[in-house]
Amino acid sequence: MPDRSIDAIEQVDLTGGYYDAGDNVKYGLPLAFTVTTLAWTALAFKPELEQTKELEHVHEAIRWGTDYLLKCAARKNKLWVQVSRRRLSVRV
Repeated sequence: MPDRSIDAIEQVDLTGGYYDAGDNVKYGLPLAFTVTTLAWTALAFKPELEQTKELEHVHEAIRWGTDYLLKCAARKNKLWVQVSRRRLSVRV
C-alpha cells in the first residue's frame, strides 16, 4: 500500500484536537465521543462546575476539540478521520 501521508495529498491545517495515548495520532471517532461526553457532562454538572470556577475551562476544552473536528470536515467531499505526525508515529 502506498504512503498516503497528508503531505503527499494536500496541505491542510489540522492543528488542534487531542492526540490519543502517546502515539502522536489523532483519531476522529474517539475524539468526537470524548468531546460529546464532555459537553454532556458540562450540561449535567453546570452548577458544580460554576461553583468551582471550572466551567470556562471545560468550555475551552470542548471548543478546542470541536474546532479541530470542524477543520477535519471543512473541505467538500473530504473528511480527515486519522491524523498522524508520521515521523514520530509508530509504524505498523
